[in-house]
Amino acid sequence: MSPHNSDNYADPQMCRQCRGLCCQGHPGVWVDPERFFKAFDLPKTFSPETLHSLLPRELLLREIDGVAIPAPQKRETGCIFLKSEGCQLPENRRPGQCLALVPALDTLIDGEIRCELKAEGSTLAAIRAWRTYWSSR
Repeated sequence: MSPHNSDNYADPQMCRQCRGLCCQGHPGVWVDPERFFKAFDLPKTFSPETLHSLLPRELLLREIDGVAIPAPQKRETGCIFLKSEGCQLPENRRPGQCLALVPALDTLIDGEIRCELKAEGSTLAAIRAWRTYWSSR
């Protein structure tokens, strides 16, 4: 499967029942730079500093393994976009990492995050994609 796949594995009903435990833990990152820039109608930038200055206020650049990767801001309750009705971002704007998360019934049963993260949404996939993006500038 391509690291730029944006399949959505979410199960809104299951996520509502667990009240977004994953989203409460920490916001996911945007894995695919092209998809990120398109989703927020931002110009492709040449540096993390430039991108930082263009980000909507709800977003930030997380430094992961020395690579700047966009992500939603985190609040005490988790992702800034998590509300009682679920994620407030439309699917086409959600981080690839969030879309690649597969809910697990065991999460509801034992209250621990048992969801699976597909390889295309892994932190490693995001690091590789953004490292390639930044090095090509």
